[in-house]
Amino acid sequence: MEQLKEPKILPCLHRYCRECLKRIVKKGAKKIECVTCREVHTLPKGGIDSLKTDFNTKNIIEFIQLQDSVKVDPLRTCIHCKKKQKASAFCFRCNDFLCKTCHEFHASSSMFQDHHPHIFSLSEAEAANLTIQRLSSLKVAPRCQTHPEKLSELCCTTCGNLPICMPCTYGEHRGHNLEEVKSLAKIQRGMLKEKITDLLQYKRKAYSMREEIKKAKDKLVLNVDQESRKLQEQSDREGERIKREIQDAAKELNTKRADLEERMEEKTSGRKKELEKEMRESRERYEQACREERQEADLNFRKLKEENTKVREKLEGGLRVMNNEIQEMLASIRTQKNENAKKIEELSDHFDSIVKKFENVTATADRILAAQNDWTDVQCIPDVCRAVDLLREEVKRDSPGMGNLSGVTIRGLSAGVSVRGKVGISEDVESIVDLHIREGMYIDDITGNEDGTIVITGFTSAGQPYIAVITMGGSLQQQNILPGTGWPYSVRCSFLSEYLIAVICGRNQVGIYDIRDQSKRFINLSDVMMNCPTNQQVTSITTDPVNGHIIVGCDSRDVYVFNSKLKHVKTLKLPDVIKRAGDIAMYEGNLFVCDSSETCRAFAVALKQTASEMKYEFTKPTLGGSYWYPRRVCTDQNGYIYMLWKGGGRSLIVQYTKDGGQIELVREVDRTHDVIAITAVQTKQGEELLLPTRETNKLLTYGLTY
Repeated sequence: MEQLKEPKILPCLHRYCRECLKRIVKKGAKKIECVTCREVHTLPKGGIDSLKTDFNTKNIIEFIQLQDSVKVDPLRTCIHCKKKQKASAFCFRCNDFLCKTCHEFHASSSMFQDHHPHIFSLSEAEAANLTIQRLSSLKVAPRCQTHPEKLSELCCTTCGNLPICMPCTYGEHRGHNLEEVKSLAKIQRGMLKEKITDLLQYKRKAYSMREEIKKAKDKLVLNVDQESRKLQEQSDREGERIKREIQDAAKELNTKRADLEERMEEKTSGRKKELEKEMRESRERYEQACREERQEADLNFRKLKEENTKVREKLEGGLRVMNNEIQEMLASIRTQKNENAKKIEELSDHFDSIVKKFENVTATADRILAAQNDWTDVQCIPDVCRAVDLLREEVKRDSPGMGNLSGVTIRGLSAGVSVRGKVGISEDVESIVDLHIREGMYIDDITGNEDGTIVITGFTSAGQPYIAVITMGGSLQQQNILPGTGWPYSVRCSFLSEYLIAVICGRNQVGIYDIRDQSKRFINLSDVMMNCPTNQQVTSITTDPVNGHIIVGCDSRDVYVFNSKLKHVKTLKLPDVIKRAGDIAMYEGNLFVCDSSETCRAFAVALKQTASEMKYEFTKPTLGGSYWYPRRVCTDQNGYIYMLWKGGGRSLIVQYTKDGGQIELVREVDRTHDVIAITAVQTKQGEELLLPTRETNKLLTYGLTY
C-alpha cells in the first residue's frame, strides 16, 4: 500500500495511483474498467484528475511512512534551523520534522500556539503508541480549494461535502447547505454503520451461493451419467425387442412355407386319386395341374418372402434410426452439459466477484470507522455508502436457480419400428380412480412428467384457484391455494422441469410453482409488458423444456413467451385464421392450437424466432353427426397428437398422425364421465392417457400400445 501515490478511488471502492490510471486510460476516454473487479465506470468531465482522492488510504500511507521513518531512524533536516540531525518530532501544521531544540521551542512558544495540537513527538512512535486514530487527531484541516492560503472550516453538503473556508460562505457557496465537520462526520459515520449492519444481513446468502454452485456442478455430472445410462438401457431393450421380432418373423415365414407345402400336398394328392381312373387319357392334365399348383405355391412363397424382406428392412431401418437418434440425444446431452457447465462457471465467477466486493466494502468501512478522521470521513463515507447500497441490491436480487443448470433435458426416445406398426389406444378405459382432493374442488387441467408425477389445477367452490399433486392411485400429496381468481378464468398447468410447474390463473397471471417446497411466484402480464392489452385474458399454457420457455396463449392471436425466471422473451402473433388459443401443446418447435372461438377448429403452427407459420389444420371428427369442438390437446413421447373433442354431451379421444393432422384412431368416452382435460404420462405400466372429470373428481386411464 505504501507504494500508492496520490491514490484515486473508483465507485467500486478499488483504488489506484493517479499516474497509473492515466497510463491505462486512453486520452479522451469516457469510461474506465476496474482491473480488479472488471466493473465499468463513467469518468467525470475532468477525467482521471477529477476522480476523488482516497483520503483515508492517503492517511494510512502517511501513517506507514511515518512509522517506517522512525524505525529506520535517519538524520533529518529540521524545518526551522535547517540543520541535518536526528529528528525529535513531526509538526503536521508545518508538515515536516523538528530537531530536539526546535521541538522544545515550537511546543512552548506562543508564536506557534496554533501548532501545539498538531505536534507529534517521535518518542511516542518508538513506544508503539502511534495509531491511525492518534494520527487522525494530529492532522490539520485540508486547505480550501478556492482559497488555498486558508484552512477549511466548514463542509458544503450541496457540493458533495466539499471543504470550504469562511470567505466561501458569502461567495460561491452562499445559500448552500453548510455543516460543521464534526457533526457531519458523526452523522456520516452513523449512516455508514447502519448500512454495513443492513448489508451483513445478506452476507450468508452471498457466501452460501458458492456451496450451491458446487452442488449444482456435482448434480450436473450425476444427471448426465444417469440420463446417458437410461438411454443406453432403453436402446438395449429396443434393440433386443427388434431382434426378437426379426427372429419371430423368420420363424413365421418358415411356418407358413411348411403350411403351403402341406396344403399343396393335400390338394395334389386328392386330385391324383380323382384322376387315377383317367390317368391314361389325363396324364397331361394331371401334370399340368401339378405344375399350376407348384407355380401358385412358388408365387405365394415369393410374396411371403418379399413381405418378410420388407419387414426385416423396416425393422433394421428402424434400428438404424433409433441408433442415430440415440447418438443425437447423447450429443445433445454433451452439448447441454458443456453449456450448463459454462453457465455454472459464469455464476461461480459472478458470486466470487460479489464475495470480493463484500470483503472490500466491509474492510474499507472498518478502516474509515476505525480512523475517526472527521475531514476524511465526510469525504469518503458517501462513496462507501453508495457502494454498500449497490452491493446490497446486487445480493438481494433473485439467485439463479441451480436446478435447471444441474440437469439436462431430452425428449423421449421414439418407439422403435414394429411389425405391428402404429401406436394404439386401449379399446376401453383401463381404470377409473377417485381423486381424494378436498370437497368443493373443481378440476380444470392436468399435467404429468416422465417420472409419473401428476399435477392438477382448478378452482374451489368459492372461486379460488388451486394446485394439487396426486398419485396414480388418486392419493393427495399436497394442495395449495394460488393467488388471484379462479372461476370464471382458466387455471392451467404444464411441467417446465422435474420440479417446476408453469401455471396461469386469474385474468392475466402467470407463475411458477415448485413442488419440492411448495413455493410459488406470480406476475401480471401488464406489469412486465408495456403494450399488454388491459382487457386481455390468458387462456392456455404449455412449456418448451429444451429451451426453458413458458408459452402462454390468450383470448386473441397473441402468444407470449417467458423464460424460467418469468422474464418476457418475446410476443408472437398466431396466423390470422386462429382467433382464440383455448388450449395449446408444444412438441419439437410446433405449437398445436385448439381454437375455442366460434370456428371450432384446430391447427399446427411452427414457432419461428420472430413469427409463427401455419403448417396444417387437424381433421375434424364426424362421428355421430355431432358438432364437435376441440377442447384440449397433448402429445405422447413419440410425437403422436391426442385431442379431446366435445359435442352434444359426448367426448372423443382422437389420435392424429405426427406430421399431417390426419385421424389415426378415435375412442369415445362413456357419456357418464364429463372429462375436462387430457395428458400423456409415463407410468410403471408404460405410457398412458389420463383424463380427469370436472366435478366428480375421477381419473380415467387409457393405455397406449405399440
